Amino acid sequence: MEQINWNAVRREVTGYLQDLIRLDTTNPPGNEILAAKYLAGVLHGEGFEPLVTESEPGRGNVTARLSGGGDPLVLLGHTDVVAVEPDRWRRPPFGGQVHDGYVWGRGALDMKNMVAAELMVFLLLKRQRIRLKRDVIFAATADEEAGKGNHGVGWLLDNHPEQVDAPFVLTEGGGAEFRVGDARFYTCQTGQKGICRFRMTAGGQPGHGSRPHRENAVVRLSDAVAALGRAELPMHPSRTIREFLERIAETQDARTAERLHRVLEPAHSETALESLPLASDIVSNLRASLRNTASVTMLEAGQKINVIPAEAAAWVDGRLAPGQTDASFFKEIRPFIGDEVRIEVDQYSPPLEAGVDSPLYRTIVEVMADHDPGARVVPSQSTGGTDAKHICPRRPSTQVYGFMPYRAAPGEEEWRLIHGHDERTSVENLAFATKVLFDIVCRFCG
Repeated sequence: MEQINWNAVRREVTGYLQDLIRLDTTNPPGNEILAAKYLAGVLHGEGFEPLVTESEPGRGNVTARLSGGGDPLVLLGHTDVVAVEPDRWRRPPFGGQVHDGYVWGRGALDMKNMVAAELMVFLLLKRQRIRLKRDVIFAATADEEAGKGNHGVGWLLDNHPEQVDAPFVLTEGGGAEFRVGDARFYTCQTGQKGICRFRMTAGGQPGHGSRPHRENAVVRLSDAVAALGRAELPMHPSRTIREFLERIAETQDARTAERLHRVLEPAHSETALESLPLASDIVSNLRASLRNTASVTMLEAGQKINVIPAEAAAWVDGRLAPGQTDASFFKEIRPFIGDEVRIEVDQYSPPLEAGVDSPLYRTIVEVMADHDPGARVVPSQSTGGTDAKHICPRRPSTQVYGFMPYRAAPGEEEWRLIHGHDERTSVENLAFATKVLFDIVCRFCG
């Protein structure tokens, strides 16, 4: 293997990210074929034979493979992005400008940065003639942001499984550096809450608004919504959450360690959470990760001010802790909403959890120990979703890990800009992640 010029790699991967940001792949409508064709062009130029497939016109996916003979590792990223409000940005959201060491634009953090880094890793494997013991698959897919993933990696698994079927997947969701006291950590996402979105409907007696009665559907629904909003659902701490707390506790003084352990005790959990020396976003994520949650997000009732409607409905975004199902979730919330309210499931995907004893997770830990010996890797659980929600229900044995390492700069918390205005990532972090990911793939597959 030749010596890699990492300064040249920094410039090259930054250029790929800039180019990807300049392609407007806002979902909906997606139009990810723009990114698929661009990436295919880069891969063709390096001697690969990429495959571009569309689930429907404009919804493009691209994959390429390096053969090694063993069970594959997929380097997975989605190329769609969420919508922007251009007038709220300081720099053009699809400009891909570099300013003060940052690449600006929609997708700079979610997740065209990782697509660019994984592309760079994939190219380096071939350029450096790395001898592989596993196949390595590069996959840049459509339709992660819209939720149901009908055009991306899930569609590929259903229609072209030979392109992306693998026991190990490396994608977005983890890698953030954080501090607790004097100790530093990087997250590796191993757990992900499930999705159970549903519609609650209450029926009643229609009538004239001038004649109130006790069978008002809006009132019945309101009672159920209020009760659900106030409900304290039981705790279901996952293996990931237990491991996360334990690994941090090992580095802390006795008092802080006790508080971390008390997070898992229902009677003391909330007091312990409020007293922990953790950033507010970590506490918020922990609180939501410990149990199933239900957030009422939309209401529907009535057409005219003077008519009592016969029906009222509420839409609820439910999230399930690992180990839970839609059946166990509804059993928990039914006592709060009552038996008269009907429930119709709109979207369901089960919670997921990969192991912290797999060879890929151990490789991530070992490589990070080389790159940042003063920090530890800890497993983390997301309350949101990644493409893992489209993979694991179809391939339950697949281990999906979220890891795109980036260092926290003083006064800068890049992750807060995900889906927000002025999304941007530092060139330094992009280069750092590319180098770490290259070493992870070389050690795991080479």
